[in-house]
Amino acid sequence: MLTIKYALSPSQIQACLRTNRGFQCLPSKAQLQLCQALVYQEYEAGTIIIKQGHVATECYLILSGKIKVVMADEDSQAKNFTPETLCEAEEGDFIGETCLLTDLKRPASVICTSDTELLVIDKEDFKFVLADLRCEQFHATSHFLRNLPIFSAWPPEKIDFLVHCSLERFYRAGTTVVPDSLNSLFLVIVKSGRCMIAAKLDGADDGDCSDLLDQIPPKSFSKEKISFTGQHLEATCKMTPKYKSGKQKAQISSLTPRFLKIRSLEQSDIFGLLEAMDKSYALQLSLISEGADCIFIPKKLFLEEAPSKSRQIVLEMVSSYPTESMIHESYIVQQEWTMYKTKLLGRHLDRCHRKTPGTSNVSW
Repeated sequence: MLTIKYALSPSQIQACLRTNRGFQCLPSKAQLQLCQALVYQEYEAGTIIIKQGHVATECYLILSGKIKVVMADEDSQAKNFTPETLCEAEEGDFIGETCLLTDLKRPASVICTSDTELLVIDKEDFKFVLADLRCEQFHATSHFLRNLPIFSAWPPEKIDFLVHCSLERFYRAGTTVVPDSLNSLFLVIVKSGRCMIAAKLDGADDGDCSDLLDQIPPKSFSKEKISFTGQHLEATCKMTPKYKSGKQKAQISSLTPRFLKIRSLEQSDIFGLLEAMDKSYALQLSLISEGADCIFIPKKLFLEEAPSKSRQIVLEMVSSYPTESMIHESYIVQQEWTMYKTKLLGRHLDRCHRKTPGTSNVSW
């Protein structure tokens, strides 16, 4: 596989990192120091960046593209054996840095799933610039997880290993954190801030959902709130101009529901437990940030390592989401209310237009 490796000037590095989530979360001093130490690399899809069992000599910051983390059993030597994907990483994620802190061998392999651009940080530069920051973050995340009921029965070394294999990301308000719960490899824990769980309707976009957040009450247009499992189901609407009347061409916004808000998640709440524990669950949900720092834990690793007491706590924590029929019924109600309101406003504007006498331009 083709690999291109060369040094960029600090100004070129800064230009590449202006919108990089992982880099922007670092203190200014660390940013400046890294710009002088980073080495740029390009990899083709399918390239193995990190090999399981190897000694760690560097870590990486993803500029673009996607990678997957795979872990093979020590006993699996068959030629046709395909290691299972543990998790995936994307632009803004640091990978491989925990082994530089612990001096352990690589616990998994990392493979490019697309053409990928990376910034490489060697071990010496990492220890000088990032080691203290990442060590502090590592211990803070471990402490945070130990205080959650779901991890109360986990031995400290297993929690440390879980943190080792997890990702931490910050998402601005309106950003999709998980577009499809059924195809997500992660449990997502809200470390700080807030997210919402939403059911995606036909034709909804997986990208920026800031318009969804803009319409949350008091600005949402829902005829009623449908209650289930102690929560509220709220219809959220996107404004699209459709109605025109008379010479004034007055426009009325037609309200087309795009998502149905299921519930909100706050600090320590977890997304993905139901899908992890119940493989027959088939409702596709999305997780939308309202400004949140999230921890991503591989579902496969959690299910393999969780002690029986932890599994029991999970079963007690899991509450059912609404069924597809409930969501469809709420959507129909919202559509009917939307059509009625649009028609009513249209008639009102028509009457006002007919009653309004002709006006002439007056100069003051």
